[in-house]
Amino acid sequence: AATADALHAVLFDSGRPVMLAPLQTPQTIGKRVTVAWNGTARAASALSSAMPFIRQAEAVRVLISDDYSRPGPSGQEAADYIAHHGIKADVARFAPRNREVGAGLLAAAAEFGADLMTMGAYSTASRLRQLILGGTTRHVLENAHLPVLMNR
Repeated sequence: AATADALHAVLFDSGRPVMLAPLQTPQTIGKRVTVAWNGTARAASALSSAMPFIRQAEAVRVLISDDYSRPGPSGQEAADYIAHHGIKADVARFAPRNREVGAGLLAAAAEFGADLMTMGAYSTASRLRQLILGGTTRHVLENAHLPVLMNR
C-alpha cells in the first residue's frame, strides 16, 4: 500500500511523467514503442512526454479500442501528429481480454514486441472509482512486463 501511495503521489502531485520499470530489466527501451491512445488530454500529454523516445524508435504503433476511447482526437490523428515529427506510426485496434481493457492493451503491446508503452494515467476525479473497480491504469500498473511512461 505504501508503494501504491507513493506512486499515486508522484503521478498526481509531481506534474511530471513517470517511468514505471518492470521487475526484470528489459534488454532495450524505446526501440518499439506503443502509444495507448484514448483521445484524452492525458493521452496527449503522455504522447508528448514520450516524443524523445518515439523520435529514436525503430517502430511505433498507436493502440486504439472502442472500449478505451473517449471524445477527442482519433488514433489516426495521433499517428498524424507523430508523422509531423518525421516518424511513421501505424494504428492498430485491440480488444479487451477477459473484459479487461488493460489486459487487451498489454497483449497488443506484447504482440507488437513493444519495449516501451506510453499512456495517460486516470484523472484524480476518477481515482476512487478506479481503485474500487479496477480499470485500465490499475491493470497496467499491476501487470506490465515492459517499461511504461505514464503521464497525467
